[in-house]
This record gives sequence, C-alpha cells and structure tokens, in this order.
Amino acid sequence: MFFFFSYQIKAGDFNLTVKETFQQDISPKKIFVHPRFQPIGEPYFDGDIALVKLSTEVELGVFVRTVCLPEKREGDLAVPNTRGIVAGWGGTRPLKHYERFSHGKELSNILRHTSLKIQSDHLCKNKSSLQFNSKTAFCAGDRNGDRDSCFGDSGGGFVREKKNLKWVVVGIVSWGWGCAQKDKYGYYTRIHPFLDWIRETMETEDCKLFVLAIVFVFFYFCLFF
Repeated sequence: MFFFFSYQIKAGDFNLTVKETFQQDISPKKIFVHPRFQPIGEPYFDGDIALVKLSTEVELGVFVRTVCLPEKREGDLAVPNTRGIVAGWGGTRPLKHYERFSHGKELSNILRHTSLKIQSDHLCKNKSSLQFNSKTAFCAGDRNGDRDSCFGDSGGGFVREKKNLKWVVVGIVSWGWGCAQKDKYGYYTRIHPFLDWIRETMETEDCKLFVLAIVFVFFYFCLFF
C-alpha cells in the first residue's frame, strides 16, 4: 500500500530551495506498480517501473514540456555505444557500494544533467556481481567514474535525441554499484519491453494524467508524455 501524501510530483522545478514561477507541485491519485517488480532476489530489481496517475493535469509551457515514448516498431533505442542524457537532484560526489550520504547537503538543490554512453550487455553483466535481466535493463556510464547517476536521481529518465529535436525516453534510473566508481556503471530499466503495459494501463485511465517513474522514488524527477 502506498501513502500518497509522502510523494509529490514536481513539474517545472529547477532549484529545490525556492518556489519558482512555473513550478507545479501535484499529488498522485493512483500508482500502478508493474506486476513483475522484484526488489529482492534475482534477477535484481527486475520490472523496476511504475506509472503514476496525477490528481490534476499539468500545464505545459516554456519550462514544462513532454518527452516521447519510443515507437514499438523502432525497436529498443537503448543501443550500445550510443549516448543519452540523464538528469536529477541526486548525489554530487562519488559513493562507494553500501555507502550512504551523511547529510542532505550532499544532494544537489539544482537540477543537474550529464551525458552517458550505453554499454554492451556483455560488459554490463561482467561489471556487476548481481544478476540482472539484460532484456529489461541496461547499463551506462564512464569506466573512469567521472560521470554517473546517483542516489536521489532514481526515477529520472534516460533520454536520447532523435531527428528534429525529438527527445525519447529509453530508460529510467534504477540502481548502481555505488556512484561514480571506477570501472562500474549505473543500471537503467529499459522502456521498450514495457511499452504494451504502459499503453494498456493508460488506456484504462485518463492518459493525460500519467507520469512514468521508477518504483517508490519517482518524487525526485518524473517525465511527462
């Protein structure tokens, strides 16, 4: 059971310390967790995706825009050796495995973003001691540990730019072996395998009120489509 008052969807927010002109804070009405979600056991964090139905519509404008879902006929756009953008208000320093931030000041108040390279399934499996399902997840990052998503970024979209400035969400920040560690990578839920579930769920409700998110941690960063 979810206690909705604990979560809040922020649209048009950049600096968490101020109430901005175009910022919209919206409570969720319903949360749809994928039925295959597996937070423990193997494959690790399989099906780590949820849909959130909002209580009110989002007003689109200069600072609040939509991102596209991929077309199923295009195939999975999370292709090795291509790059994508990930954004969030997460940690701003390297974090070792099982280490936690000691205080909130280590999380960013400003929305940050970075470009990451999608790695091959073979490399992703070799660099993780946890078994994961490569059909529903991929990894991305810099082997030197210079760039990465981190704690607090979970639920954020991994997006790629297509032709004509069209941005498509191909993944969602899921988990990692710490943050920005040398020879380690961040792991992301693939969007393409869940397209049917996303569209079927939206068709049963008012599709204008949906955001896409990682289970439990979507209040940091959500994508509208």
